[in-house]
Amino acid sequence: LSSQLQVNVHTCNQFDIKQIKSKQAKDPVIQKKVKEIQQNSTRGSFVLHEGLLYKLMPMELRNITKIKLIYIPSSMINSLLKAYHSDPLGGHFGIRRTYYKLKNKYWWPDMKQSIARFIKFCLPCQQYNVSRSKRPGLLCPIETSTGPFQLIGIDYCGAFKRTSRENQYVLCITDYFTR
Repeated sequence: LSSQLQVNVHTCNQFDIKQIKSKQAKDPVIQKKVKEIQQNSTRGSFVLHEGLLYKLMPMELRNITKIKLIYIPSSMINSLLKAYHSDPLGGHFGIRRTYYKLKNKYWWPDMKQSIARFIKFCLPCQQYNVSRSKRPGLLCPIETSTGPFQLIGIDYCGAFKRTSRENQYVLCITDYFTR
């Protein structure tokens, strides 16, 4: 029975390197970076490897070892975010989890902000992620009075320790003009 078991794995989060290369070739910001690297061979935070531009990032804080992250052209950011967030295998996770899924493979300028913006406008997330904070009440301004006893506020305070007459509440009346 187990020898007949066939497993098909479909991963939607892999982007074709050829596709990324062709989009990088058309991106003016990336092409400017490529020219800088070709003219100045000193090591910076970007590297060109087999025609693909990478961002060099330290693996951990204060670590000398750096990993190569593919520089995603601006024309591919939305499709990448759609694959990692909105796809059925993406999970519609929040900003932090989506960022952690992407940060070890890809890089682009203002990455966290664009992820936050994408998720903020994700319709299923807006519909199903109910705000857990208490909604503010509807506030109505109180009109100002022009004389005494035109506008008063009444409230009660208590329960306090019972008095000899068995009273335990205090009626508070405030004139909004004289206070």
